[in-house]
Amino acid sequence: MSARERRISPRKECIVPLRFRVIASGHTQSVQETSKASSLLGTFDGQLVNLSERGIYFRSREKMSIGQPLEMCLTIPRELTGRMSEQVRCGARVVHVEPRADTQGMLGVGAAVDRFEPIAATRDWDN
Repeated sequence: MSARERRISPRKECIVPLRFRVIASGHTQSVQETSKASSLLGTFDGQLVNLSERGIYFRSREKMSIGQPLEMCLTIPRELTGRMSEQVRCGARVVHVEPRADTQGMLGVGAAVDRFEPIAATRDWDN
């Protein structure tokens, strides 16, 4: 592992759409607490670039700050699960934001994941 490489879990490359919410409170919440939080700053779209058991890297047009708590929903493809594709929700905290947007206006964001939880296909953001 190089001096700059701090990842413990290997990353899996993929391009998958995701939805996320920035949580208004500054304290870390479990995914269950987060999904019930009433003070949310909005729901946004992004694109997953890679993920591991402990982290996620995605692109979004939304500006974020290090330390911001997030709730994310995405479908992990069959190629990564080894089974059927699976819809998951995760609580995460922003740990890295690229300083410049790409040519499409997207910023790269790295987030540490608390844990992934499977969600029912019919479940929505209000449940």
